[in-house]
Amino acid sequence: MRFTKIVFLFVATIAISLSSFAQGKQLKKAEAAFERYEFHKAMDFYKRAYSKSSDRTQKVEMSFRLAECARRIGNYRQAESYYKRTIKMRYDDPVAIFYLGMMQRNIGKYEDAIKSFELYMKKVPEDIRALEAIVACQLAIEWVENPSRYAVSNMKAINSKQDDRMPAFGNKDNTQLFFTTARKGVNGKKISAQTGQYFTDIWVTELEKNKKRRGKGKQAKPKWKEPLSLGDFLEVDDLVNTKFDEGAVSLNERGNLMYFNRAVMKKNEAHSPRVFSAIKKGGEWEEPLEINLPVDSNYMVIYPCLSPDEKILFFVSDMPGGHGDFDIWMSEYNKRKDTWSEPVNLGPEVNTADKEIAPYVHRNGTLFFASKGHVGMGGFDIFRATRRPSGQYGKVKNMKYPINSSYDDFGIVFSGKDAISGFFSSNRKGGRGGDDIYETKLSDLKFSMEGVLVDKETTDPLQGVSVHIEGSDGSAFDAITNKSGFFDFGDEAIRQGVEYEVTYVKDTYVAVNDTVTTQNLTIHDFETTDEGFLYTIAVDLSMKVHRLPVVLPRIEYDLGSWELREIAEKDLNHLVEVLETNPDLRIQLRSHTDFRSSDEFNQELSQKRAESCVNYLIEKGIDASRLEALGMGEKEPLVLSEDRNGFKKGDVFTQEFIEGTRSRRLREMAHQMNRRTDFREIEPDPEDAEKYGAY
Repeated sequence: MRFTKIVFLFVATIAISLSSFAQGKQLKKAEAAFERYEFHKAMDFYKRAYSKSSDRTQKVEMSFRLAECARRIGNYRQAESYYKRTIKMRYDDPVAIFYLGMMQRNIGKYEDAIKSFELYMKKVPEDIRALEAIVACQLAIEWVENPSRYAVSNMKAINSKQDDRMPAFGNKDNTQLFFTTARKGVNGKKISAQTGQYFTDIWVTELEKNKKRRGKGKQAKPKWKEPLSLGDFLEVDDLVNTKFDEGAVSLNERGNLMYFNRAVMKKNEAHSPRVFSAIKKGGEWEEPLEINLPVDSNYMVIYPCLSPDEKILFFVSDMPGGHGDFDIWMSEYNKRKDTWSEPVNLGPEVNTADKEIAPYVHRNGTLFFASKGHVGMGGFDIFRATRRPSGQYGKVKNMKYPINSSYDDFGIVFSGKDAISGFFSSNRKGGRGGDDIYETKLSDLKFSMEGVLVDKETTDPLQGVSVHIEGSDGSAFDAITNKSGFFDFGDEAIRQGVEYEVTYVKDTYVAVNDTVTTQNLTIHDFETTDEGFLYTIAVDLSMKVHRLPVVLPRIEYDLGSWELREIAEKDLNHLVEVLETNPDLRIQLRSHTDFRSSDEFNQELSQKRAESCVNYLIEKGIDASRLEALGMGEKEPLVLSEDRNGFKKGDVFTQEFIEGTRSRRLREMAHQMNRRTDFREIEPDPEDAEKYGAY
């Protein structure tokens, strides 16, 4: 029995020792790979070591390293999970909370990210990065809610499940697109310890020629062909792509000079990526040569970009003298000496303490680049910078959503003279896998104004209505409604930022005036169409048959009388015509007195005055249901709406005002003006017919 126990303990001890040895070996390999920036390889070793370890302190540290590896290779969702686990295991460095917030931001969980950053601020209040990140999250939320005019679509026809990135135009008419890919079929068959994918090559896709659709005159939108490796595309031996990493290509406008990155592996160690150039002659790319940039070989030289005039090479490097991890530099080529000048840093307006990559200079001089240091939506964002007369770049602006997302967005290129359409790289959600190439286009803002005019009473469409618009920009346009009552104005008439005065005119109908505007619009006011964003001013208008204008008279009376004067009867006769030509019009007749006599007397007198007018109108054939008599007594003194009879606009004929008037003639005039019947238009109410039927 004792012997058996000894054997068991011996075996168990050996098993534990072997397990510890295996775990320690895996951990050493993980640490070594991590130090070489081989993060994908390091993750595999850390996972094995973590599963075998029973040391809690060690496991916490490995959990953090797993999160770091996932973050470095751009697997933000996995990194978020690892950081959460690390924090739950009570990792003692608050930086894990900060990075958790960064990962939440990078996958679009902005509200969660803000909470993580706020927690980090409580623990490390002196670190302003958290406050800056909170501001960035708030801006990102706003940008998503108010997107730019750029439309973005995945280039599914050319993307693969592996990384496809860094598009570049391969010829003058932009019908060839070069890009970097790790898809099956590349020359390098080994898996990269950094990415976990094949080593990358340069491939090409070409735009099909325009084809006419059968039976239609319209041309079908050309499609991009199935991508091919550089050699297969030209049907020649490929001297550019090797078993190592090639990518981040930049070509001149003629498409016969190419700069690209190549990272050569020597003795199982990565050689810092350098810039190579190749010349195309006789339809073939010659053997590439490394260019002699004066940068120490210990530092990376990546993302080459040739300026449109072919005199300057922009690139990214971690060389000393910069502002952060990776900066954008430029070097000028001396053709006579075949040398490149000492690199010049683009300065602190472009470069930050973090990473800047993927410069691209458009033919209009604008610099586009990606950065993690400028305020963005998460990961790398694409920015643009303006070239000043001094040659320096500044006024950096974020390209915003949807070109930018919470993920990594970089490597943009634009065709044409303006930044209207182009391509860029992104690992955003919804892609085919890893980095994908996306197409972007600045959608046109289109405007129209259209509507249907109908008769208000019959609802029949009105043909022949003249529609005239005059814009605040001085423009003027006309249209006529068709038999369906329809009219429209297109882009030639309706423009952005203009206010329009609109007049609708037709014989026998009351003219209608209106105001419409295209000012102060947001992108949410537009409808997305195949041609761009469309804002339509929709008109749904009915027009009334022309009636006599409703100008209601003011009837005045002698002192203490409700008898109608002769001039009052003339005014009431005109009112009869107005009522006859406006059959839906109903009025209230409000009679008033001056303040002399008692309240009771004045109230009764005013009611009789109102009723005398109603009776007169009824005698002339106006239906009693359209009339309402209301005695106001002396409680509503006249307020002048204009200068009249020696009085000023705004005078109120109260007792105090009249008695304060020195002239007896003016006092009597004021009393006379208070003795009146005025009129108000009111809503029809047939039930009132019985009330006035006795008059």
